[in-house]
Amino acid sequence: MKQKFARVLTAFAVAFTLFLPTFPAQAAVYEPDFEMDSAQEGILLLSLDTGQVLFEQNADTKMAPASLTKIMTTILALENTENWEEETATAPDYIYDEFVGLNVSTANILRGEQLTIQQLVYAMMLQSANEGASVVADHFGGGSIDKFCQMMNQKATELGCTNTHFVNPHGLDADNHYSTPRDMAKIAQYALSLPNFSEVCESSRYTIPQTNKQGPRTLVTTVLMQDRIRGGEGIYSPYIKGIKTGTTDNAGRCVVTRYQNNGKDFLLVIMGAPMEGTQNRAFLLANKLFSWADKNFTLKTPLKEGEAVHQVKVAHSFQTDNLLLQAGSDVSLLMPTSADESSVQLVVTLDSEKVAAPVEKGQKLGTVTLKLGGEPIGETTLVAAESVKRSTLLWVVDSINGLLATTTAKVILVLLGLAVAAYVAYVVLAIRREKKKRRIKRNRKYKM
Repeated sequence: MKQKFARVLTAFAVAFTLFLPTFPAQAAVYEPDFEMDSAQEGILLLSLDTGQVLFEQNADTKMAPASLTKIMTTILALENTENWEEETATAPDYIYDEFVGLNVSTANILRGEQLTIQQLVYAMMLQSANEGASVVADHFGGGSIDKFCQMMNQKATELGCTNTHFVNPHGLDADNHYSTPRDMAKIAQYALSLPNFSEVCESSRYTIPQTNKQGPRTLVTTVLMQDRIRGGEGIYSPYIKGIKTGTTDNAGRCVVTRYQNNGKDFLLVIMGAPMEGTQNRAFLLANKLFSWADKNFTLKTPLKEGEAVHQVKVAHSFQTDNLLLQAGSDVSLLMPTSADESSVQLVVTLDSEKVAAPVEKGQKLGTVTLKLGGEPIGETTLVAAESVKRSTLLWVVDSINGLLATTTAKVILVLLGLAVAAYVAYVVLAIRREKKKRRIKRNRKYKM
């Protein structure tokens, strides 16, 4: 049941993305109006409204993901429990061995302590509890963290991640444990489609009631950008909606975060931000990038569903010689605020230069690519504006003409022509011979 539910969620999330306009990988990547602090950071900023990538830097470079790893751990926890408020897991002794002597983030989960899956998810996502991630991995891995990591990697593959590999559920530095900003964006987008995920990561506080081992405790988010009290001026923003931070010596400062304002929805991944300074450099950069994107881009619809785009020739029909093609769906795009929709160029690609009837209304007959400044920014299908019936007579005539136009038919016609010519020549010669015989007979008769 759990696995079937997980497959349904995966199918839903993948299907959801199919309804977004298609954006070529190189399209709509702009340069911010400020200098980047470092060329080493991995960054991907995209629109959740349209799927457009607005800015990227080292987006496909393998990097240590630190606690961004816990997003995947949370995905598997949410997918593999039927009731996260009631299902419980117990912290086993062995998971604490790898944390001995390390200064790691924790939710103070004690050996043998029983927590619900809901409480463990909050512990991972808010307070970045490393032991919480290991408890989840042990529970859903059937007592094997290695098995759970195999589940993580399988899920990453299902989501289209091509440069990601996990060897632990929490993100502490380890050999062969890596991801990229682009892959982390895919993982985060999928997580946002799951029930309860957004509610968890958008929370600033969460209280775990008394357990079998200790009294109540309050978890506090590490995403200071959404915490007015701890973030303060320069870091806090009312438009930030989660999602997860990560920091290790090897990974640097990392964050996956979401920004919603003015009807726009952005997702940002930053990995490998420098550790220098008293403030989190990833937070500072995130606020700069969100401010730039919010100020400089506007959601517009330069092409609407049903809008006439092109005409195509129609064969085999008395009804019409030309068929109108229209946009199969709205194309909503984030465009530079200064850009006019009329400046968008429509480039048509037809499945065929001439369409043969019958044609059904809404039938796909091509695509239209939207370009701005010569760069592709969106795409949608071209569909028939009306149905066109086929004329049997025209179809038969065209079929015959088509048959006659083939090389085989031409060879046959040539051979038939030669045969007819030969026959005519034979007849002519036969007639001449017959006339000659008659003359000879007449001449003989006269001589006698």
